Amino acid sequence: MVYLKMRKFLLIIFGILTILFLAITIDYMERESPIKAKTLMEGSFFKDTEFIQKKDGVLKIQVSSTETFMSDDGKLIEMRYLTIFFPERDFTVKSRKGIYYLDSGDLILTEAVEGIAKDYKVYGSEAYWSAKDKTLYSEKPLKIVGSSFSIEGNSGKANANLIELKKGVVAIVYSKK
Repeated sequence: MVYLKMRKFLLIIFGILTILFLAITIDYMERESPIKAKTLMEGSFFKDTEFIQKKDGVLKIQVSSTETFMSDDGKLIEMRYLTIFFPERDFTVKSRKGIYYLDSGDLILTEAVEGIAKDYKVYGSEAYWSAKDKTLYSEKPLKIVGSSFSIEGNSGKANANLIELKKGVVAIVYSKK
């Protein structure tokens, strides 16, 4: 009987010492060496990415890409087969390739650039988005096609209020029958 009481007493003491040891170890680890994780994305590759920009809970822009590469210096993002959706204008831009500059917010679209709106489509081979001016520029030929018109120019620019084609502009307007 004394043996059982002694054994029970030793188990209780051992349990208390174990709990005390764990508490001291955890406290030491938290004070002396907190674990901090930092994720570096430079030089990374992502598949099927989506970037969403909201302001006051309202979607402003949605960018998706099948392949996304971040440069080694972390200053630009190269995207392949990207789609940019502007919900306020119900306007979508597609391109095979795009380069986004993180510092400025500027974007260069190359290879089969296509803009799709409700009433028209814009076709081009290259475009440059200036975040500062909120204007899309192109020094390459552009074509705008609607159900009743077709306009072509050797360069141009567009913003929220105006699309302007320059140099060698040819416009065809179809009459309504």
